[in-house]
Order: sequence, then structure tokens, then C-alpha cells
Amino acid sequence: MISQDELKEFYNYKYWREIQRNQLTISSNIIFTFCIASIGFIINYLLNEKSSICPIIKNLFFISVLFFLFSIISYLIINFIKLSDYRLTAKLIRNSATTNQINVKTKFFGNFVWYLFYAEIIFAFLGFLITLFTFYNLIFA
Repeated sequence: MISQDELKEFYNYKYWREIQRNQLTISSNIIFTFCIASIGFIINYLLNEKSSICPIIKNLFFISVLFFLFSIISYLIINFIKLSDYRLTAKLIRNSATTNQINVKTKFFGNFVWYLFYAEIIFAFLGFLITLFTFYNLIFA
């Protein structure tokens, strides 16, 4: 049987925030890796087939690479913001700030990280769609 202390710890806000933070990092890393791999694949394809690709297809690939780059930039900014947030939080804890004070002073960082994460996802998705559309046109057109 689960004790009251174990249930209290299970429903502990800090515990779930830590899990959420870890999951955000893992998800962001997966999207980042996908974007880097996609850019590499596109560049490799363009270098190997440079003489037989029409300019419209090259432009579509360029647009998809731009979206992937925007996603990567979002990823990098997320990491810088998270590091700044951790540093500020550690400083506030060291200065004996209350939990409420920490929440108020770091709320902007948390919200900004989530907006950037959504931007990372959207940019990667748009890059992927344009890449699929381009390859569809290469294969079936």
C-alpha cells in the first residue's frame, strides 16, 4: 500500500516540473537532430544531382532548408534561455528567495521557452512538408 508521504511526493509539483523539463529537452533534441539530418540529406542530394535539377526544385529545397535552419535557431535560443533561467533560479535560491518570488521572476523565461519550442516544431514541420512536396514532384512529375 502506498503511504501518504509517497502520494504527496508523487503529486509534488516540483517533481512533475522536472519531468516536464526533461521531456521538453528530449523532444527539442529529437527535432533538432531531425532538422540537421534533413539539411544534410538535401545538400547531399543537391550536390549529387546538381546538373539534372530544375531551378524551381532547387528553390523549393532552399526554402525547406531555411525552415529547418529557423527550427535549429529556435533550438539554440531555447537552450540559451534555459541556461539563463537555471542560472537565475540558482541565484534566487542562493539569495533565499521564496518559491513565489522565484516563480514571478522566472515566469517570462518559462513562457518564452514554450513559444520557441512551438516555433521549432512549426518550422521543422513546414520544412518537412516542403521537402516531401519537392520530392513528390521529382519522383512523380
